[in-house]
Amino acid sequence: MVSGLHRRRVPGISADCVKAEQRSQLVSRTLMFSMLVTVLIGVGELIFWIFSRNNLFLIEGFGNLAWLVPDTIMLLAIRVGSKKADLKMNFGYRRIETLFLLFFSLAISLFVIQIIYKATTNPPELLPAEYGLMTVLLSAAIIVILALLAQYVWDAGKKNGSRLLMLDSMILRLDIASAAILLLSGIFLVMAPTVIVIQTVLMIIVGLALLVYCVNEAVQAAKELIDASPSIQVMKFIGKIAEETPEVRFVSERRIRSYGGAIAVGLTIETDPDITVRDAHRITSILEERIKENVENVIDVRIRVNPAGTYEAEKIAGGDRDR
Repeated sequence: MVSGLHRRRVPGISADCVKAEQRSQLVSRTLMFSMLVTVLIGVGELIFWIFSRNNLFLIEGFGNLAWLVPDTIMLLAIRVGSKKADLKMNFGYRRIETLFLLFFSLAISLFVIQIIYKATTNPPELLPAEYGLMTVLLSAAIIVILALLAQYVWDAGKKNGSRLLMLDSMILRLDIASAAILLLSGIFLVMAPTVIVIQTVLMIIVGLALLVYCVNEAVQAAKELIDASPSIQVMKFIGKIAEETPEVRFVSERRIRSYGGAIAVGLTIETDPDITVRDAHRITSILEERIKENVENVIDVRIRVNPAGTYEAEKIAGGDRDR
């Protein structure tokens, strides 16, 4: 049994086959809720900055408000990506999400590299000692809110097969780390105002973690856009399912395409040359059902049936032509 392939399939683009429109609505609502909470936190941080004059809250507040721009683009990408297949896009528009994921991941990666560079080249600033206790309380409240929101967005992304939401959840975790820095800065303002190097250390650790995640997402998105197989392991497992079907004598071709996380499978199998069309249809129906039951996120299975020996005959004929 291949790890991760036999687990209970979640709704979205898996077992329950939620329609694209429903998926888009669920993902969009989740993202809009995340945007609303982020804006409220940003406004609260700016208000606190007015009184405390702690520039970290100014940076964080404006950062949360500025994040509305990529979030809005992400929302549009999700809605356009939910459009049904048509004459222009025979396989649907899901890869618009994948395309945005690629550019978004690369942009965040560059942003994080810039943060790490500044953190390592610029000495940390000595924060004002006033409002130390209020800094601790406000930062703690922000951490709790963002932690709950990040988990909610992650669960929604996983449930609905949206890696954009899962990436948004990781960015919220970066905000949690930033709030943790504010919290620690408040604690040190109260207990040891001169110890400020902890800000740089935490920023580098969190930045590197997000950088690794974003680069991995960018690589996966690039693979989808060039029709790379989502996983050799998945391909081998699907071949094994076909080979274990009693009537299938040989699997001559396996092709897998991915569409923003969803998978389309193409198989060519060889069977008894004397079977009827009815039996061939029965075999392909059983095989299709088994694949969809055992492999996550499969939205399409197309199976071609050839008489046994076709692959070898074509191989021999091809060799003769090459001579």
